[in-house]
Amino acid sequence: SQASKKAFIEAGGKADKVEIVYNGFDPQKYISSETETQRIRKKLELEDKFIVGHFSRLAPWKGQHILIEALAKCPPEVAVILVGDALFGEQDYVKQLHQQIDKLQLQNRIKFLGFRNDIPLLMSACNLVAHTSTSPEPFGRVIVEAMLSGTPVVAAAAGGAVELVESGINGFLATPGNPQELTEIIKTCFQNKQKADTIAQEAQNSASQRFQVANINQQIAQLLKQLSM
Repeated sequence: SQASKKAFIEAGGKADKVEIVYNGFDPQKYISSETETQRIRKKLELEDKFIVGHFSRLAPWKGQHILIEALAKCPPEVAVILVGDALFGEQDYVKQLHQQIDKLQLQNRIKFLGFRNDIPLLMSACNLVAHTSTSPEPFGRVIVEAMLSGTPVVAAAAGGAVELVESGINGFLATPGNPQELTEIIKTCFQNKQKADTIAQEAQNSASQRFQVANINQQIAQLLKQLSM
């Protein structure tokens, strides 16, 4: 990403040694049927809810606490699923999340799903995917995965995320660490399904082309060919 290139150069790397090639994806892996998504929503006991999904390990800089704070000011029909779990000794943060949920009385509106192997399906079952990192991401793979799943995404406006999302066109951007902005975007998607669907469709179409793994492999092959000449 441009963000990674910038960090590399600031650390002393030579700009003329860097070419940017984004991560590649197989769009077909992110397509789920309506029957499948309805089945998983029912299994989660959230079929009548507006589901906001968060997909990452549970860690302070990933910002799950920001989403929880934002949820407290959303309509009661809005629920959150947290997909992922703690790594690297971050269990204290998980305890803090549960304490925050208890304090805000959101126990019935948040589900911890742990690590899962059905990410594309869960993303498709969501009405919105939230990326809430408080520190800049080098790229933001989850953002692209949400786009390919056909689900609107709101991302923290820093690092690689700003290269992926054009706010109001193929997603939404919010100031990192700002729960109020996040609340307003969730409300917008909840209240204006047509707008959210239009943005999600644009994201899916553009991401399927921009990050298609075959196209990415072609770019890599071309760079390798130039180096060998």
